[in-house]
Amino acid sequence: MAKVDLAGIGIWSEAFSGWEQFCAVARGEAVEAEAKLQPELISPRERRRAPQFVKMAVEVMDQACSMAEVERASVATVFASGMGDMQITDYMCRTLATMPRTLSPTKFHNSVHNAATGYWSIATGSNAPANAVSGYEHSGGVALLEGAIQAVEENIPVLIAVQEAAAPKPFKSVYDSDHPLAIALLLTPRGTCSSPVCELGFCVSTGDQSEIQPASLTGVDLERNFAAKILGLLLVIADGGISRLSLPIAQSASLAIDVTPSRDGSRADG
Repeated sequence: MAKVDLAGIGIWSEAFSGWEQFCAVARGEAVEAEAKLQPELISPRERRRAPQFVKMAVEVMDQACSMAEVERASVATVFASGMGDMQITDYMCRTLATMPRTLSPTKFHNSVHNAATGYWSIATGSNAPANAVSGYEHSGGVALLEGAIQAVEENIPVLIAVQEAAAPKPFKSVYDSDHPLAIALLLTPRGTCSSPVCELGFCVSTGDQSEIQPASLTGVDLERNFAAKILGLLLVIADGGISRLSLPIAQSASLAIDVTPSRDGSRADG
């Protein structure tokens, strides 16, 4: 089993922003979330050009690095989404089908799947490895597997970001989610983080596996969001207990995840 330390967490939705607010919502408390995304890491000029999809990723990645107190340019990154930026995809298809000569160069630039990693690398001045993966509804598990492999085999800190946007009308038949969600987890090699949130162990299993059940948060409708499959893991981490969970990474394969609290347990519950 591959083992890593979880050094930092970032999370954003319309209902909560940041680990502390997420933990409060999980406890049934009311919070006032900042719905408008203005990630300070992106320059004002680039922020005006960046779509919400990119801002979501940069915001949670910045949160995770702040919690871990690491140099942002030093971490490798893995970005994951099953559907990508559907607003831009919808715009591109409509424009190409009707008035192709009016296509916005900026929106075309932002249409690539790894746009968020590009904005992050530019904003942080990072030359660290950066890639983007997708596994449709299993993208969260795929990203965790990719991040854990890099952290263990390359002995480097790896920041993963998993996110999905709200679906425009043309996408509703295949992805019926009305609310965006972004989550970032900073995985570090064992023993390199002075105050980890917890320890995570990963192992790939084949065949039918018990899956993390969709997390139910009072007053928050995220169950149809693909990225929400990771919320069950976050709830276990917030609770501070020892647990084993499973995330699907393919039709007949799952990622078993062992959660072990840090020794002092002080950083898990926000």
